[in-house]
Amino acid sequence: MANVKYNTFGRAIAKNDMDTVTIKAMFMDPSYTPDADNHVYVSDISASRASGSTDLTVASFTITADNTDNRTEFDCADLTTGTITLSAGTDCVVFYISTGVDATSELLTCNDLLVGGVQTTVYPIAGTLTATISTNGIFSI
Repeated sequence: MANVKYNTFGRAIAKNDMDTVTIKAMFMDPSYTPDADNHVYVSDISASRASGSTDLTVASFTITADNTDNRTEFDCADLTTGTITLSAGTDCVVFYISTGVDATSELLTCNDLLVGGVQTTVYPIAGTLTATISTNGIFSI
């Protein structure tokens, strides 16, 4: 699967002050297929959350201008879970703006988990999972 920006991404960015919102990350079950047209809120995809995982509040969220590539990059600290058991594993992470209510928390992007540059399903069993964020950030516009 390729990384996906949900079609409501632009609207969510435009109507929120990104410096003041809470961004969260949700690990997804390998059977999840992003639907950029119809998946708008966390409630649309919460049934596909990786069993045994907990959504993480994104730390050190920053927005910077990349004048070389003429874009704005949204970045954050690497994601690290506490001890989790994922029986089915996970192969992607969805970033969203959290309102505290799934029905109003807007989806931003779905990003593949890569190991050695290859999209991979990860199976931590009673362990921690660390997702290293790309040097280009989690998404850009």
